[in-house]
Amino acid sequence: MIARARNGPYVHHRLSVRLRDTIRPRQAEETGRGARPSAHPRLPDILPRWDDICVTVLSLAHQRGQLSYRLPDGCESPEAAAWWGRRAGEVLPQPNITAAHGLGPAWATTQVLSVLCALGLVGSGQWAAAAEPVLWREEPPEWGLDIAADPRFRQALDRAIIEMPADIRHELDRLVTITEADVTEGLIRREAHQEGLSAEYGASRVIGLPLTRESVKQGLIFIRIHDLDWLFFSNWRWPDGWLPPSERKRTMEIFHDSLAIRMRRAVVRRLYPDRPEFSG
Repeated sequence: MIARARNGPYVHHRLSVRLRDTIRPRQAEETGRGARPSAHPRLPDILPRWDDICVTVLSLAHQRGQLSYRLPDGCESPEAAAWWGRRAGEVLPQPNITAAHGLGPAWATTQVLSVLCALGLVGSGQWAAAAEPVLWREEPPEWGLDIAADPRFRQALDRAIIEMPADIRHELDRLVTITEADVTEGLIRREAHQEGLSAEYGASRVIGLPLTRESVKQGLIFIRIHDLDWLFFSNWRWPDGWLPPSERKRTMEIFHDSLAIRMRRAVVRRLYPDRPEFSG
């Protein structure tokens, strides 16, 4: 699995008992399906943030089936069982991480559990307080977290607006503003793309919706929402708020951060109430 830092692609290549042996960013060359580790790995010049490493480890372990978030009663959710192809009545290991600090129970393999302990996410068989902001970013559906209703989220929202750096506000203004010129440019670009496909494959083999200004605008909104999310992925963390330039260099390119997306929606809803299409 791949986790790319701002200063290049790196592979977190294995989980083992010791943290230093487990989370080892290895310099790699990017490929079409991820990254290929180099023959001579070395630590990056700028080490990633601790919380980003934690999110990457949790995501990797969960994807590999080495970490299972459980319902409050310790059982696996029907959705998770279907995803992993469990048979009805299949007996699973009991949770070995108990609920604490608003977080639900979970089960982890011995190797993963040792890593979570080394990271400071688990202690005495339960989630540590430090795990809460990290797992807010994962937001396991089994736990039914209501993050947006938490007073700390509302406080973070106020802070994100009051302390917003000028460059971030300028970029927000740009992204939520789609002008007629933007639509015209997008229409020209899409038409040229379709003409190129028709010339290469034949008009009868090019399938696509009719191009209209409205369809192009909807496409631009979709792209801008993606860019808005990346603005928060790269520049905002809870509880730190907006990161200074030095910290931005240490962020990892985690493409789906549930907490950052929630904050993006809330900020856009507050600052641009007349543009609900960007707060979805």
